[in-house]
Amino acid sequence: MNTRYIAWLLFFLSAFFGAWSQSWQLVTVPDKDAGLRPAGIGWYRCWVKVPDNWATLGGRDLWVESVTLTIDSSYTAHEVFLNGKRLGGAGTFPPNTKAADSLAKRYKVPAGGLAKGKWNELVIKIFNSDGMGRFRGVGPTIQGYFLECIFGGEWEYCQGMDPAIGQVLQDKPNLAAYDQFHEASQVLFEAPKLVHGERLSPAESLRKFELSDGLIIETVLHEPLVMQPTHLSFDARGRLWVSHYVQYPYPAGLRQISRDKYYRAKYDRQPKPPPLHTPGRSRVTIHEDTNGDGRYDTHKVFVDKLSLANAALPGRGGTWVMHTPHLLFYPDQNGDDIPDRDPEVHLAGFGFEDTHSVANGIAWGPDGWLYGAQGSTVSCRVTRPGIDPSDALGHYFEGCMVWRYQPDTREFEIFAEGGGNVFGLEFDAVGRLFSGHNGGNTRGFHYVQNGFYLKQGKSPGKFGPPDNPFSFGELPMMPGGNIPRFSHSVIAINGNAMPDDWQGKLLGADPLHRHLVLSKRSMRGASFATRDLAFPVKNSDVAFRPVYMVNAPDGTVLIADFYERYIAHGQHYKSQIDPTSGRIYRLRARDKERNTATRLDKKTDDQLLQFLDHPNKWHRQNAVRLLGHCTGESIHEALRKKIKTEFGEASLHALWALKQAGGFNADLAVDLLAHSNSDIRAWAVRLQGDRREFSTVFFNEVRRLVRRESHPEVRSQIAATAFRLPRDQALPLMEELLLRSDDLDDPFIPLQCWWVLERHCENDRAAVLALFDDQEFFRQPMVEQHILERLMRRLAARGRQDDLAGCARLLAAAPTKVHRAKLMAGFSKAIEGQALPRLPDVLAEQLRQLASPSLVLSVRLGDESAFGQALGVVADEDKTERERVELIRALGDADIDRVMPTLLRMLPSESNAGVVIAALLVLQRLDDSALGQKVVDWLPNLPVAARSTAISFLASRASWSERLFDAIELGHLAKHDVAITTVEMLLSYGTEVAERVKTIWPSAGRPVGEGMSAKIARLRSVVEGQTGSPYRGRDLYLKRCAACHKLFHKGGEIGPNLTAYQRTDLDTLLPAILDPSREIREGFEHMQVQTRDGRRLSGFLSDKTNSLLILRGIDGSDTVIDQEQVQSTRISPRSLMPEGLLTGLTDQQLRDFFAYLRIAQPIHN
Repeated sequence: MNTRYIAWLLFFLSAFFGAWSQSWQLVTVPDKDAGLRPAGIGWYRCWVKVPDNWATLGGRDLWVESVTLTIDSSYTAHEVFLNGKRLGGAGTFPPNTKAADSLAKRYKVPAGGLAKGKWNELVIKIFNSDGMGRFRGVGPTIQGYFLECIFGGEWEYCQGMDPAIGQVLQDKPNLAAYDQFHEASQVLFEAPKLVHGERLSPAESLRKFELSDGLIIETVLHEPLVMQPTHLSFDARGRLWVSHYVQYPYPAGLRQISRDKYYRAKYDRQPKPPPLHTPGRSRVTIHEDTNGDGRYDTHKVFVDKLSLANAALPGRGGTWVMHTPHLLFYPDQNGDDIPDRDPEVHLAGFGFEDTHSVANGIAWGPDGWLYGAQGSTVSCRVTRPGIDPSDALGHYFEGCMVWRYQPDTREFEIFAEGGGNVFGLEFDAVGRLFSGHNGGNTRGFHYVQNGFYLKQGKSPGKFGPPDNPFSFGELPMMPGGNIPRFSHSVIAINGNAMPDDWQGKLLGADPLHRHLVLSKRSMRGASFATRDLAFPVKNSDVAFRPVYMVNAPDGTVLIADFYERYIAHGQHYKSQIDPTSGRIYRLRARDKERNTATRLDKKTDDQLLQFLDHPNKWHRQNAVRLLGHCTGESIHEALRKKIKTEFGEASLHALWALKQAGGFNADLAVDLLAHSNSDIRAWAVRLQGDRREFSTVFFNEVRRLVRRESHPEVRSQIAATAFRLPRDQALPLMEELLLRSDDLDDPFIPLQCWWVLERHCENDRAAVLALFDDQEFFRQPMVEQHILERLMRRLAARGRQDDLAGCARLLAAAPTKVHRAKLMAGFSKAIEGQALPRLPDVLAEQLRQLASPSLVLSVRLGDESAFGQALGVVADEDKTERERVELIRALGDADIDRVMPTLLRMLPSESNAGVVIAALLVLQRLDDSALGQKVVDWLPNLPVAARSTAISFLASRASWSERLFDAIELGHLAKHDVAITTVEMLLSYGTEVAERVKTIWPSAGRPVGEGMSAKIARLRSVVEGQTGSPYRGRDLYLKRCAACHKLFHKGGEIGPNLTAYQRTDLDTLLPAILDPSREIREGFEHMQVQTRDGRRLSGFLSDKTNSLLILRGIDGSDTVIDQEQVQSTRISPRSLMPEGLLTGLTDQQLRDFFAYLRIAQPIHN
């Protein structure tokens, strides 16, 4: 190396180091140029302008207190400063230098730390020991509750000691300025250091209570004995079982690979059940008051090292634990509080995308079933291990609901759909089921069997559509006036140590406002309304968070206090949580004594019989469960006697005990339909309905009961049970219920009746319609007001030819114009925003009788006077796409020769893809060889979305296909634009055409699915390797999949609806995408049709009658073919879904695509 070169190098280095040390220099993060930076201390700086509500003190503290800053990982020591104030750091600086670990770090931005409307300074100090002091991953991010900003790109860098920091700028700086925020999707993790927030001692917090006169509250358990309690229950010995949800919010041993702004995450794997799981921190403990002095003096851990375990329920020779995604049973036959063996997995597949709303609240129902809840931001696919096949699809459900499980028969079912973000369930004294709600204007939900309720909300950006698209309504919450959110958990008070005027009333726990609310129920038909009476318990301690309550054996109420300064689950995911705290309080009336006789496990059967009318609900319910284990005929007879001779709660509880003991039979059920207690009558119907079919005698008696029953709750139960019955029992019961007009304004019964009828519309349509052949039935007020419009809408929305013929049958049977108007209102709702299909002749005949049909209907009905106006609308580009498309289809069906000149004139310049598609499908019916060249000439100027239809058009006739080949060979059309299914169909024309096909597509006709194993393995490694964003993936999905497949609210209906598909299972998903022809879903087979006029058409069979065959093409359009024109049909082994769907995507795009495809619930950009 010569001296001149060395001199130049020394000069350059001295200038370089001098430049770094003298001023802020522009750099890039993540650090592409970090290797140029000298060793020593350095400073990174950028500026950020945050949303106003992140910096507005005095507003909703959720926004201000949820801001965190995350550093994905760094190579060396660092400290973080915001507006000059230190947020935290990792590693140590000289002289005792220690590098940070490679783990991500999260730092809380304190309330008031951000300036509103200004540019906040973010500075990160690093020690660069070897030129490697830089950031990895995506760069630092700042995250609020729903939004985030990624600081990836420009930063400033300064070398040296202590530059002046702490500035807040009014004007936007020229460099390193960030103000673009988007929906948060960076994956989350548990920070090494948790932010606990303010915390008072148990004694100090107890002094903060404000109680109504006559109440006493005391702390019975607190940390460290109790931490994050979410569920309380009692065994037959009166001992308290506490579930400590300490692992929350992150499942043990799992890693997030994607998530949305609502904290619904996808994890890298499904956890295994204990003992094969990754041990966590959750546990279940037992606490006993051995001397009756009110203090729990012995404490045991029943099971620990659990993960997402939030509820435990003793019973049936062991303890049931809701350990999402599994329902576990720990057998303990000798009652020594040590599980006899590993837990049995009774249910699997509960969702844990958002661990604050996982399955929870397990409780024994009066009928002996185990009931549980599921919150609003998870989905499930429940299976029964050991019973269901390993590949069983299970019970899929998205969002909130109530489920139940029968341990003896291992039957699982969804009891009621919808509700709030359900947490905890409560059975009142007569077995009604309630829950709280995390929304406003109500104290909760009253659930009836097979009820459909609002699924938390109707936002299509957060919640999916109703499970049944034809439900056409939902049962309401209990109205309660202008109530702020929210009553998280509710119980019905029933204990001797509580005030007399509280008995039977609802007590709600509001963790947001840190109080309890007492509400009165009043009957509202078959359900209730509530009215708030008082807020008898308040606490000014900001960490008091009552989340669960229970009527205790001693007649008091126990309250589980999660005890958290930060209560929103988004804050918990950001490690603003204290897993070491928790309290349990006892609430009672000052002038009431506690019941100390709380041990029922040693009672005789005769003694237990006496407890069936005990003033405490806990004693009655446990007596029922214990008597339910009795198999002797003598105790069964004693229970039957009590049922028949007593009239209050004792008779009802005796019925439940007899049912659980196996002594409830059909003869007794018939007798009970005449019982004076309406609750007995309702439960007799419900318990018999669990068999899913009535005996003939019982059915006839229930049918007679409907005619005379005076209580709306009994009629509601009959409707609920009819939903479970076969057609020949369900429909007659509905007919009887609809003949009664006293339920016209009931909040539940009319919808329940509709759901029974709707349930049989798909497979027993004729039986449903037969009810309406009786004009007197048509005239019933319940039918007029609640059924006609819904039924017509359901048939028209289903849209098959037989359904439309059913519409005609209803119109023909309608006794008056008023009834026809009701029906047409439903018909109009069904076709709103939809194209009117070809109408069966019987329906067209009925519609001709309408006073003023629409223009498109007039064309379809052959009204000559409407044709001219319709042609004008078709050619008018200012008209809506829907109007033009409907009229093109109608005119093509009515008189194709008349519409053809208009279509040929407009197509060369038409810009609307939907109009072009409709026009091409009409012209396709014409056997005119010149049309092929015309379409080829139009191709370059056709809208992109219409090109696949144009290609299918050219392939549909042999003469036109020659023009298609010419266009490809001349380079006017790319051969990959032709779907492989279309290529396959072209092979069927004969030797001459097939030879040209083989020339252009040499692989045509080869077996499908070759070489897939390696592709699938490679794709799996990409998807599972790193994280993806569902928000970026959404656009990819919409471009590549949404034209054919619906996911929640969005997408076409060409291919299968993906909402309930096994999208979380890569073993199912990847082969279905990469090799779509490997397994074609039933009903979506690719049919090829040859017509007598020389066409070759393809698609999947959308509908078929004796006169019509309807194919739905890959472009979503329907081709209607007269059956007399069909020469032959063939099912292709190839799927209509195109191969190469993922071609051209980068690895990161693939991760984003699958992050969206695997979302459990809708997201919104």
